[in-house]
Amino acid sequence: MDPNEFLLLILPLAALIAVLVVVVLYMAKRDNTIHHNELETLNELMRTGELDKENLPMVLEGLVNKKVIDEKSRERLMKLLEKSLC
Repeated sequence: MDPNEFLLLILPLAALIAVLVVVVLYMAKRDNTIHHNELETLNELMRTGELDKENLPMVLEGLVNKKVIDEKSRERLMKLLEKSLC
């Protein structure tokens, strides 16, 4: 293999792979952070007593409006919390 081929082919491919790995790790951390924020918000609401069976839909809708959680997360949380609060 000619040294010029190495510099022109292998090094750019290695750099591209390194960039892709960094992007994947960043996306995974961001998803984990979003999930952690949702859990922290719900824990805080349960500790303060704002979250009970009567106002559960209203609290979750407020979280959707503030863009803390999305609509699918609201539906999942509604099902889980209804089971746990019954």
